[in-house]
Amino acid sequence: MGLFKRKNSPYYFMKFQLNGQRIYESTKTKNKKFAEEIFLNRRNEIINGVMPIREKEIERSYTFDDLSGKYIEWMSGRQKGAKVKGYIIGILVKRIGKLKLNQISINDMEQLQSDYLKNDYKISYINKILTVFKAMYNKALDWEMITEEDLKRVRKAKQLKGENKRLRYLSDEEAERLIDSCDNYLKPIVITALNTGMRKSEILQLTWDRVDLKNRIILLDITKNGERREIPINNTLFKTLIDIVRRIDVPYVFFNQKTLKPYDNHKRSFATALRKSRIIDFHFHDLRHTFASQLVMKGIDLTTVKELLGHKDIKMTLRYSHLSQAHIKKAVEILDDRCKIVAVDYKEEIEKL
Repeated sequence: MGLFKRKNSPYYFMKFQLNGQRIYESTKTKNKKFAEEIFLNRRNEIINGVMPIREKEIERSYTFDDLSGKYIEWMSGRQKGAKVKGYIIGILVKRIGKLKLNQISINDMEQLQSDYLKNDYKISYINKILTVFKAMYNKALDWEMITEEDLKRVRKAKQLKGENKRLRYLSDEEAERLIDSCDNYLKPIVITALNTGMRKSEILQLTWDRVDLKNRIILLDITKNGERREIPINNTLFKTLIDIVRRIDVPYVFFNQKTLKPYDNHKRSFATALRKSRIIDFHFHDLRHTFASQLVMKGIDLTTVKELLGHKDIKMTLRYSHLSQAHIKKAVEILDDRCKIVAVDYKEEIEKL
């Protein structure tokens, strides 16, 4: 028995043991003193049998259907990837929608993985399904739809190994060729991507009130992971932005001159620019990889790169770590020159003897 706080919840929770099973309840208060009083009263009630924990609090009758509806409603407007997640949730609902949350097992998820592997789906896609599933269970615990034992059970499901983490980036010379090959409207968009590492959606939805040219900062309030991010404006980007003709009646930095709305698609123009610049196997998102890769290769530490990219976990940034090895090696090789000088001086001293 005891009091504790959960991650992402402001309330204190109570933990009890009943018939060999752990039961968790919320005190519905943020005040620790009040929570302690509630806990003591609740414990005495259970000990004295005055108010035993109700069966429904133990068994939980929520289905995955119940959770999916609540989760979709919660993530709408909060997460940039809500549309993609919604599609994945639809896949899960078809398979396990009618199952109770406390009945879903590791076997259910491993069977899903096996079925998708047999149908030649990419490992990265299958792993994305499991990631969404686990994220939903984390929220289910916050919403008291499952117990911690339920969460621990599904967390044992493992991601598939062998995922091919694609990392394609441009050299400085390739980046210059690409910029020179872009149409006039596309060029500032590509320059912004190469100098900020912003996602395509973040660039196309960027408004002037988020751009502080005086302090040279771009402020992103709504990002993929839901966290605020500040991006410095370097000289190249600053010159690009001040050259853009602004319209008082249009809030967007990049917009279609005919519709006065932000561009929703530029695949054809980008593909043309790639063809002209003789660059193959490259996507717009790879401009973000180029930004990060060039920083790492120029000696910027991974923690700084993580902050600039807006990664929630350093593990996501570690994919660029191998790029720094050659440059670290060169840095250490500088010491060779010093050693050569010492060796020459030592040789001269011996000859004098």
